[in-house]
Amino acid sequence: MFLEVCVDSVESAVVAEKGGAKRIELCASLELGGLTPSIGLMKEVKKVVKIPVFCMLRPRSGDFCYAQYELSTMVTDAKELLKSGANGFVFGILDDNQNIEVEACKLLISEIKDSTSFTFHRAFDYIASKYSLSEKLEVISSLGFSRVLTTGGFGDVSKNLDRLLDLHKISQEYGIIILPGGGVNSSNIKFFKNHDFTEIHASCSILQLDSEYGNDFNNPLPKGQRKTVALEKVVQLSSA
Repeated sequence: MFLEVCVDSVESAVVAEKGGAKRIELCASLELGGLTPSIGLMKEVKKVVKIPVFCMLRPRSGDFCYAQYELSTMVTDAKELLKSGANGFVFGILDDNQNIEVEACKLLISEIKDSTSFTFHRAFDYIASKYSLSEKLEVISSLGFSRVLTTGGFGDVSKNLDRLLDLHKISQEYGIIILPGGGVNSSNIKFFKNHDFTEIHASCSILQLDSEYGNDFNNPLPKGQRKTVALEKVVQLSSA
């Protein structure tokens, strides 16, 4: 299947491509759900991978309702990332009532219309429940998004398979791709393949412990941990 892998380092981008990923979602701070990557990270990734790179546009952690200055930041970041070789962008904007913020999405897309593709990210899972799945997809499609990244609801994809299948069926009417993500792994990928999903999204990650090291005062800094892409996990999904 067509596999998109989310990464937040050059090392992980290289491993993702080596394992067979067809596209990278480039972020900063995956432990926060993914934030806008730096221009430096984008440039370095583009030096070493040939597959398309989609960049997250998310100026901070937390909700998906942004103030005007945050929207301006997203526009500025997007323009610079586009200059640095971004092939697409991943974002979603809601208002205070969990409606799709149509005008803000229009503005951002109009400012980076030279981008080849837009993905509406997991803000989709937080859109107000008063809207039907069809209504949500109709609006997102009309704005110019090519795909929707979603777990199908709260929790991971394994808890929302029926809803994801409903989304996949409805999406055909609007010519938009449903991109399942959040817990996609070797144990559930067959479901998506058997039901003709065309793309999947995964982190393919493992936790890696940092080493302890001393500072100028000879006091060891505590070990931390970070996620990094595991080659064997990428291979498992890309070859499924």
